[in-house]
Amino acid sequence: MSERDTSIKTTRDVRDRLKVLASEHGTSMSDFLAELVARELTEDEKEQRVQQALEEVRQATGVTVSDEARVRARAFLQNLGREHRAA
Repeated sequence: MSERDTSIKTTRDVRDRLKVLASEHGTSMSDFLAELVARELTEDEKEQRVQQALEEVRQATGVTVSDEARVRARAFLQNLGREHRAA
């Protein structure tokens, strides 16, 4: 391991699955794990994207989305996700 590397404790099952998945993608476990982690957004990154999208809506339409509309939209999307997972 290089000075930049570290280790992560996990179960054998998770390690073995990671090894298979990395192999199927033609990469190392470390690089595959880095790809997976890069796909997931932090809460701050999600909020930044929301703000960018709201600004784009404002610039394109002249409409400023209210906090109340954001709450209703979020609830709608969460319900939609629950319905999708239940199906």
